[in-house]
Amino acid sequence: MQTNHIIQTLMVLIMVLTDNMKLNKNATACEILNTGWCPLNCSYCYIPKTEYNKEMHKEIIERIETGKWIDELEETYDNIDYLSIWGTEPLLTLDDIVEQFDEAIERFGGLEQFKFSTSLCLDPMPIADLKKKCDEHNVKLDWQISADGHYTDENRMEGATEKIKKNLTKLISSDVEFENIGWKGTITADNFRKMAEDKEEIEKYMQWYEDVENYVEEHTGKKIDSRSKIPTLMVPGKYTSEDGKYFADYIKNMEELGYETAYTNRLKKTLSYLDEVESKSRMFTCSGGDSDFGFDNKNIHICHRTFYLDREEYQESIRKQEKYENWDVSLLDKGILDMINDSYIVDADDDEEMIRYQYVLRNYHDHLGLSISQTEAMVMELADCGQADKIYLEDEELRNAFALFVHTAQSCPMENLLNTSVIHFQPVSIVRLWSNGAFQELLKTV
Repeated sequence: MQTNHIIQTLMVLIMVLTDNMKLNKNATACEILNTGWCPLNCSYCYIPKTEYNKEMHKEIIERIETGKWIDELEETYDNIDYLSIWGTEPLLTLDDIVEQFDEAIERFGGLEQFKFSTSLCLDPMPIADLKKKCDEHNVKLDWQISADGHYTDENRMEGATEKIKKNLTKLISSDVEFENIGWKGTITADNFRKMAEDKEEIEKYMQWYEDVENYVEEHTGKKIDSRSKIPTLMVPGKYTSEDGKYFADYIKNMEELGYETAYTNRLKKTLSYLDEVESKSRMFTCSGGDSDFGFDNKNIHICHRTFYLDREEYQESIRKQEKYENWDVSLLDKGILDMINDSYIVDADDDEEMIRYQYVLRNYHDHLGLSISQTEAMVMELADCGQADKIYLEDEELRNAFALFVHTAQSCPMENLLNTSVIHFQPVSIVRLWSNGAFQELLKTV
């Protein structure tokens, strides 16, 4: 058993003995739920939409306006340095958050960063009000515009591009200075297939951002300082072996055009700190369930991925739909969601469950051996039946590097649970995607 694992377990036991059960000292980041419904209908959204979303939204607004969320966080966290808002579209309730911001700062103390992503398809001015509050309290505002290059209207909604242009212009025209604006792009299998077949599609994707920024500069006279234009993959996604081959060509095309992918730096980090993998596994795993937790209505989540799913009325409203629009809704029929609700969404007031919960999560973050071994076995099985490159049957070193990469660059404990029901095991979909040439192409770039 590793030393840091023993220390974490002892810390939890000490909290109970002193009748001060809170999240462990590593937990300094929190994701809170601030919306229940969304005016958009993005093609890759993992949140099933029903009429009950609007009922949840009313309840969430009440919790924000009354400041109840602040009381509950203070009872559960020792210290919060990083706070982010999640759910659907944050601009629906961002003005309510602004109203509570002074009190939250006073109660939490030491807040360093506030973070969110927005489609920017609604009135953007609450962002300006929030920026003023953050500047006043010396808190860094880290926000991103969710937009998918020239696929934005296709992936999100018709007219999204024009809304982003006009709303960003309105925001930049305000009396607030924005030092750095991030872009958060997501690509579907259809998107990267097009980029694999035609390099011009990649150039169009990149040009879209430049066109938007040029539009804003022309209308405001201010140049935008931006970052993060490289897209990430749609998750969840049912990726096939054929998708994997297209994805390999996409990575190759990106490299030939001089662009890094979103996964290049992740692989570089893994290779640079290879000696730390065994003793400090948590350096390479997702922060969810380690330093970061989702928090809603006194329930602790590994991350925002399971927000809403602990509400029985919402689950029932999904089951009543004649047609499921989101593929992973079928998990409700498999019992996986019941297991997650029983074991991985925990009442913050239940001390015994909090001990068990954090002990289990330490196993995930501190020990990668089981995860890596299982992925090596999986990729061999896939190669043996023609769903992965045969090289993974022959090259043990490559196979080990592949498994390590999958669990460091694609670490997501909630996707593991939702797809395999085991926190340590990657979905076969992700293994198929990377094991048909994509990982080898990425290695070449590094």
